Amino acid sequence: MYTDRSALKEYAYNGVFYRKELTPKEDGDLIGDDGDLLGDTDNSTSSDTIDEETEVTILETECDIQETNKLFNSGVVTMGYTIYFPNPTDEEGKEKIPEGLTPGIRFRGEMYGMAVDGMVIGVYPTQMRGCVAYIKGTDI
Repeated sequence: MYTDRSALKEYAYNGVFYRKELTPKEDGDLIGDDGDLLGDTDNSTSSDTIDEETEVTILETECDIQETNKLFNSGVVTMGYTIYFPNPTDEEGKEKIPEGLTPGIRFRGEMYGMAVDGMVIGVYPTQMRGCVAYIKGTDI
C-alpha cells in the first residue's frame, strides 16, 4: 500500500468548544407557576416565563480528532477522544489557552461525517506548540 504523506493535513477538521448557559426569566422568578425550581416543567407559553438555553462559544478552531477508547458498560457506550489543535494566541500575539477552556465545557466537531460531541475532561499545552484536549462522549 502507498501512502501519500503530502496529502495529509495536520489539522483536518473543525471543532467548537462551548458551554451552555440558562438565561433566567425576565421577572427573575426561579420557581415556576407549578412550584418547580427553575420552572423546568412549566407548560406556560408566555415568553417572560420561559428559560432560554444559549450556547456561548469559547473557541472555534481547526483540529485533529482521534478516537482514544470505547467502554461498554450496562448498555451505555462511552467514547473517549483526543483533540489536538493549534495553541490560540491573545491580542498581543502570545500563545495562551483562553479563559473558559476548562474541564466541564462541551466540544462539538465532525470527522468523516461522524459527529463527535462530548464533555472536556482536560486541556493541556503540548511541547509541539499546540494544545490537547481530552473529551468523553456518551451514547446509549
